[in-house]
Amino acid sequence: MRYLYYIGSNIKIYFMNEQFYLPILKGKKGEYDALNKLTSSIKKSIIPLIEIPAISWDFVKGAPSNSLEKQVTSAIKSIEKSWEKDLPILIDTFYLEDDYNQHDTTLGFIVNKLKTDGYSPIPVFGPYSTTKIIEQNKDNIKFCIRVTIDELEQFNLNEEIERIIKTLDTDKSKVILLLDLGYIDEKQHSLAKRKSLDLYAEVNNIEEFQELYFSATSFPINLSSCKTNSVTEIGRIEIEIHKAFNNSKEKLSRIPKFSDYCTSNPETDEIDPRFMTVSASIRYTNNNKWYIFKGGSIKKYSSDQFYTLSKDVIDSPIYSGEKFSWGDKQIFDKSKRISGPGNPTIWRQISVNHHITLMVDLLSS
Repeated sequence: MRYLYYIGSNIKIYFMNEQFYLPILKGKKGEYDALNKLTSSIKKSIIPLIEIPAISWDFVKGAPSNSLEKQVTSAIKSIEKSWEKDLPILIDTFYLEDDYNQHDTTLGFIVNKLKTDGYSPIPVFGPYSTTKIIEQNKDNIKFCIRVTIDELEQFNLNEEIERIIKTLDTDKSKVILLLDLGYIDEKQHSLAKRKSLDLYAEVNNIEEFQELYFSATSFPINLSSCKTNSVTEIGRIEIEIHKAFNNSKEKLSRIPKFSDYCTSNPETDEIDPRFMTVSASIRYTNNNKWYIFKGGSIKKYSSDQFYTLSKDVIDSPIYSGEKFSWGDKQIFDKSKRISGPGNPTIWRQISVNHHITLMVDLLSS
């Protein structure tokens, strides 16, 4: 079905049903850059959710490292630089203060600024969303409601969903529902499947929503458990959950589309950088696993380790080939010592670009 959207004086046309993958991104520079390097066909197949990050703490000054205004301005610039005006993008401001200024909520300000600039943002609400936040986004065309497994114990989810929809003066046919299991250990297959079905079963009339996505991940919060100078394999629990849903087609009224956290954990591990050891590592996604190619301390052994790690990737049977994605081409070039070795931000860009491309390829096959 084709949807015709009017945003300001411009007419925006896009096909909501073309999107079948929802990557959740933590609003880091490397992730924005990864989006920017995706091909046009890949971009049209995804609907990314951007979590505008919390303001980090300056451990030296003992104060926030940024103001809310600068944090929001930076996020808007990054989104506009990395994404296309005619493609939808989900905006979640859960980690920021509700109120941007005396008149605007933070979510309302970002969404309205993006719309004014010609983009197609979709606000993300949850049980935590205040009436003011919801009402300031009533004039949007589409909406997203995100529900996490932890909120099952804190809220009556159906009452909260109805509250949001009623406040928006809309109906479920205008709403994307994202069910978010968050992090669960790769070894907890039975628990993951049970919790997934519990969260799914909690929502009434789930078939009435315009789109339905289910997200989870087993990617660890940090790589401290990965051995130095080795390759660590981590099973992707979200793939198992996706298969379980598809294997239950006869029992379920609707099968959720796929969502994940790419090569990140849902939580943010904020550590004083003065006491943090950063190791050279490459996160590489395969159909069912992540492979962590990990070297030693960058401070001690330098970033040149990325050259060797890149060669380890392309020599492994899991490598997708230099033509598969922009990220894979970067790995190939660095294995030949073409250009610099990169840094953790650049390698986040490379890993996320490969991951999103791989998931679109996998889900479309």
